[in-house]
Formats: sequence, structure tokens, C-alpha cells
Amino acid sequence: MAGIIKLARFRVASAAAGIFVMLSFLLFAGCGDTPDNTGTTTTAPGKGTIYVAVTSGGEVQAGTGNSGIAIIDLDTKKVEMVNLPEPRSPYGIIFSPDTRTASNTDGRIALESPGTIYLGSAGNGSVNIIDLPNRKVIRTIDPPSGIGLRVWSMKKGPDGKIYLTSMGDGKLYALDDSTGTITETGVGGGDVTQSVYGIAWTRDGKFAYLGNLMNPGLSNQAGSVVKVEWPSGKLVKRIENVTMPAPRDTPIVNDVEMTPDGRFLYVTDGVQGALVKIDQETDTIVKTIPVGKEPRAIIFSADGTTGYITVMHEPVENESSVFVYDVVKDQVVDRIPNLAAPIASGLVWSP
Repeated sequence: MAGIIKLARFRVASAAAGIFVMLSFLLFAGCGDTPDNTGTTTTAPGKGTIYVAVTSGGEVQAGTGNSGIAIIDLDTKKVEMVNLPEPRSPYGIIFSPDTRTASNTDGRIALESPGTIYLGSAGNGSVNIIDLPNRKVIRTIDPPSGIGLRVWSMKKGPDGKIYLTSMGDGKLYALDDSTGTITETGVGGGDVTQSVYGIAWTRDGKFAYLGNLMNPGLSNQAGSVVKVEWPSGKLVKRIENVTMPAPRDTPIVNDVEMTPDGRFLYVTDGVQGALVKIDQETDTIVKTIPVGKEPRAIIFSADGTTGYITVMHEPVENESSVFVYDVVKDQVVDRIPNLAAPIASGLVWSP
């Protein structure tokens, strides 16, 4: 009798082990897939695609002459260079207004695959509308004659309009897609900002931060970020010494970007090769994080956990990279090279 009981126990244990093995096999075979509420299986989404504005001229002799958009598949890290002859020195980039974008991302994180994308030119201040599937310019919006617009970045403001920052005169311009016009906003310029790269808004939309790229009249002055009332542009505060002047070089405050939760403002320091982290509640610098040779623009994932940074002249002079920044660890954790252009500026992200 005892032998029969032992045999029965052995068969039960064997059956249980078989079921465990089968379940384990099914689990690992379906790794990456997630069941939905209908009982069917859906594939987990990929990391998406990043689009970077790149240009070949201006600072070093480029080896390939690529100018236009670098398209990066974040899953494979494959880079496609899309050359476009029309844009003159593409720096700014943003999705067209008809593309759905995530909240609190200044229109730069798409919720769907984009059909068209805008490129802003630092060379002549024009905005080129790109048909992405066909890789060609379908329309160009030129600025009014006689103004100093040189587009460095493009972001969507609290009112839903697309705003252009200008390296040429330090002013902010608004792009009206429906009428095909570019107009001054009255924000920036003069004693506020002399040459502006980035702009970011507080989550309540009451204030904006402008990165003062440099003061042409005072090349040894430390870089600053100015805080203004929005939309009046009235100066509230100047955050000084954000970037320190390097010997024989001009201090460069490049992009400014707010985390999606509105807690911190990040500034890319083009001379020291660092990220400067600013507490938005107190407008004080809390940390400086080494990044790469010359960081330009930064964008955060919609959940605020990951940042992507364009870095020029990395790993070699004629190439650029996109660095992956872990927000929690406060450090760079990966790099995507092979952007075959010495200048990589603005970037946007889609599924």
C-alpha cells in the first residue's frame, strides 16, 4: 500500500513538473508580448524613431556633405541620412500641427507616425515643410525681409502655436501654418536675449525660459538663462553663470528643456560639454552633469525617465551622435553614433 501511495505521489509530482515546464516554455516563447483585456496577445511597442536636424557646413569641413534629417531607429540604432537641398543650415525641427503630440512635451513627442515635419533654417530664417514618406520639401515659408531671424529651435507654446527662436537677433517669432507667415512676438531681443537658442515654458504657461546663447558684444561673459512673463515677455529674472566662459572661447548656452513634470529645467552647455540642471521652483543650479564634446538639443520621453541629446563632433569631428541620458541616475548610459554630419541640432521623437 505504501508503495502504491509513493507511486501516486511521484506521478502527481511529475505531472506538476510537466505543467510547470510547459508554462515556462509558453512564457519565454511569448516574451515581449502582452495579453490585452480581450484575451488576445499584442506585441510590446518598440522604442520609436528620432528625427534630427543636421547640417554639414559652418564649423568644420564635412566628409560627406549630409544636410537635412537624420532618422534614427531606436530599436536597431540604424541611422538613415536624408539629404535635402532646399533648407539652408537646418537647425530647428518639429512635427506639423496636424500631428498628435504628447502633453507637456512642447509638441516634440508624437503619438502617431508623422506625415510631415518642419525644418527651420539658421541660414536664412525660412521654414521648410517636409513630406516624410517621400523624403522631399513640399513647401517653404520665408520670413519677412529685413529681419534678423536665424532659426535655431522650434517648439509648440502653451497656446498651441509654433515658436521659432533666433540666433540672429535673440528674438522669438511665431509661425502661422494656415497663412504661411512668420511674425515677431515682441519677446526677447534687446537687453533680454542677444542670441537665443532654446525656449521652455513652465507647466502653468505663465513663464518662459530663454537660453541666451551668447552676447556678441561680450564674448567672455558667462552664459545665462532669462525668465520672462508669458506672453508679455517682461523680464522677471536672469539666471547668471549657467555656463562659464572657457579660455579663448565664447560661453554657449544651447538648448533649454523642461522635464514633463515641470520640476527641472535642463540646459546644454556647448563649451563645457555638460548638462546644467536647474530647480524650476527656486531657479537655482543644482547639478552639472558631464555629457559629451558639444551637446546641442535635448528632449525627454513623455514619462520623464529618459533624455536624448544631440552631441556634435562625436565620435569624430565630421560626425555627430545622440546620447541617451538616464534621468534618475543623472548620467549618460548609451550613445547612438553614425550621424554623418558635423552639426546635429534639434530633435523630435515619434512611435
